[in-house]
Amino acid sequence: MKKLTMIALLALLALAALGASAQDEQGPAEQTEPVPMDPKDIVEGRGEREMVLIHGLGGNADIWDDCLPYLKGTFKVWTFEMAGHGRTQPITDPTINKEAERLAAYLEEEGIAYPTLVGHALGGMVALRYTIDHPADVSRLILLDAAPKQLASEEQKAAVGQELANDYDRYVYSRFVNMTPNEEVTERIVDMALRTDSATFISLLMSSFDFDVSDQLYSLPVPFLVVGSELMFPSKDDSQHMLEHYGFGKARSLSFKRMGGTGHYMMLERPIYTASVLLAFGVTAEYQFDR
Repeated sequence: MKKLTMIALLALLALAALGASAQDEQGPAEQTEPVPMDPKDIVEGRGEREMVLIHGLGGNADIWDDCLPYLKGTFKVWTFEMAGHGRTQPITDPTINKEAERLAAYLEEEGIAYPTLVGHALGGMVALRYTIDHPADVSRLILLDAAPKQLASEEQKAAVGQELANDYDRYVYSRFVNMTPNEEVTERIVDMALRTDSATFISLLMSSFDFDVSDQLYSLPVPFLVVGSELMFPSKDDSQHMLEHYGFGKARSLSFKRMGGTGHYMMLERPIYTASVLLAFGVTAEYQFDR
């Protein structure tokens, strides 16, 4: 296997198989870049816009808590929690498609119309699936460390299934322990993952291996932003190539923001900066991000 393919596979497996406080905003020099837009400058239409935040596999709705104070001044914000995660009961045979259907029911039940959808990792797959199925009902789409397709071969899928069968807890721990350099965040996300319903975790992870909507991106009319951590986009200069490698090459157009100096859980590591990116694109889809 080529080195690039192995790196991409490990990244996406880790991203599919998925706290620091808001004051922990210090880090490498690359983290000191200014926020894309000052939230005070984009509060026009306060309370009229709607945003739905979707966590990734092994997480729960609480991962957004540190971002919420910075979003609620401009948006009405909801957090959608996948079945079998956090305080939400499991369902039978959960898949990405079923979670997209649950998301549709949730939006209807809450009366949420034309929202900006924000999906992290596997939650981004759910948001993308829903958006493709309901393009007229989504204002903007923001994907955090998420891709439109998986890259695992049949042999690699079988190997993961065997690891899960042999020692589930060890597999889950190994997937989450290297997601971030922040020890407090690592402790929190490992605990969340191990508390996730195991049958749900396995079913959703396996369903992600068959996920591929890359051919449908060209016809997607909804403005969308891809936000990539340094974990998923190790080299700033190679970002365009990696976007194509992850399956975004057929998109008609997209915006891209690389968050240097961050692990996979950017909303826990740098909540203020993450919120500012969501605000900038959520309010003005034409905002130009630096690549």
